[in-house]
Amino acid sequence: MNSLISPPALGLMFILSIGLAVVAQAAPDRLQRPSPLSASASRAALTAIQTLPDRQVMVGDSGHILLLGADGRVEQARVPVDLLLTAVHFVDGQMGWAVGHDGVILHSADGGNSWKKQFDGNQINVLLNDWAGHEVEHLVQEAAAHPQDQALSLALENARFAVDDAKAASAGGASRPLLDVWFRDASHGWVVGSYGMLLSTADGGHAWQYRSDLDNPDRLHLNTVLGLADGTLLVAGEGGRIYRSVDNGEHWQAPLTLGPASFYKLLALNNGHVLAMGFGGALFASRDAGATWQVLATPVKAALYGGRQLADGSVLLAGQGGVVLYSDDGEHFRLWRSPSRLPLLGIGQISAAQVALIGSAGLKIQSLAQLKEQLQ
Repeated sequence: MNSLISPPALGLMFILSIGLAVVAQAAPDRLQRPSPLSASASRAALTAIQTLPDRQVMVGDSGHILLLGADGRVEQARVPVDLLLTAVHFVDGQMGWAVGHDGVILHSADGGNSWKKQFDGNQINVLLNDWAGHEVEHLVQEAAAHPQDQALSLALENARFAVDDAKAASAGGASRPLLDVWFRDASHGWVVGSYGMLLSTADGGHAWQYRSDLDNPDRLHLNTVLGLADGTLLVAGEGGRIYRSVDNGEHWQAPLTLGPASFYKLLALNNGHVLAMGFGGALFASRDAGATWQVLATPVKAALYGGRQLADGSVLLAGQGGVVLYSDDGEHFRLWRSPSRLPLLGIGQISAAQVALIGSAGLKIQSLAQLKEQLQ
C-alpha cells in the first residue's frame, strides 16, 4: 500500500491521526499518475463514504475509490490521480464529486464507476494569484482616496500578504489539500480546505471561483461544508468556528465560535437538526439551521470524524480509537467500540441489518444487531 502524503503543516487534518507513514513525493507525479489497482485496496485507509441507492462509494489513500454493491462485492474504480482523497458527495445515484490533496477535484457521472479530473491545485494557485493581485489594485485605489482609514490600511496589508503567499504557494506546486465537498444539485457546489480555502461552482465543476467572503483573517482551516434544504450553507473547521449563509453562499454572517475544539464534520438529520462534531468528542446540535447551537453530552472524549443517520432514524457517529456512538433520537448517545481500536472515519448503511465502517484499516462490515447488543 502506498503511504499517505500529507503536508506537515496541516495539524488539524483528521487524516493525520490514523497513524500511517508520511513520505515526500513530487506533486505533479501524483496528479498525473493513475491510482494503482490493488486487490488489497479495501484494507487500505478509507476516509469518506456515501450511501447510494444501490451501492456504497468510498474514497481514500492513493486515489482509491471503491464501490461496495448490494451483493457484497467490492470493486475498485479507475481513478486518474494517485493521492489521498478526503471526501465524496453525490447529489443522486449518478452525479458525484470527490476531493483530496493537491487541490484535486474529481467528477463521476455514472455512480462512481469512472472518474475524471476537473480541477487541481495548480489551477487553484492561478485563481489565488489573480484574486490577490486584483484585491491589491482595488485597495490601493481605495486607500489613496481615504488615507486616514485604518481598516483599509489593514485590508491592504493583508492583501499584499496574500499576494506573497499566493506566489510562494505557486512556487511549491499543487499543494493545497481540499477536505470536503457538497453540491446542492448537479450544477451548484462548494469545496473547502486548508488555510481557509473556499471554492464554488455554478456549472457542475467545469469552472471554479475562489471565495474570500468568510470572515477568516487568520486563514483557519475549513474542514467541512453542508447545505440545507432551505438554502442555508454551513462551513465549520479549526478553532470551533461555524460559518453560516442563508442565501446559498452569496453572503455570510459573522462566524460563531462554539469553543476551542476544531470541527471535522457537519451532519444533517431528517428532522431538520444539524450535528457538528470534532476534536475531543465535541458534539453540538442546532435546531434552527445553524443559527444557534447546543452542547450534546458524549460518553467519550475521542475525536469524532463522521457519521450517518440510518433509515430507521437512529444516528451513528464514528471516531478515534474505533469509537462508534449510537443514538435513537440524535441527542443521547451510547458507546460501541471496534475491537481493533483503530480510527473510524465514516459510516454507510448497507441494509437494515448491516453498516459499513471505514477508517485507517479500510472497510469493515458490521452487524447492527451485534453493535446494539454491545452498547455501553
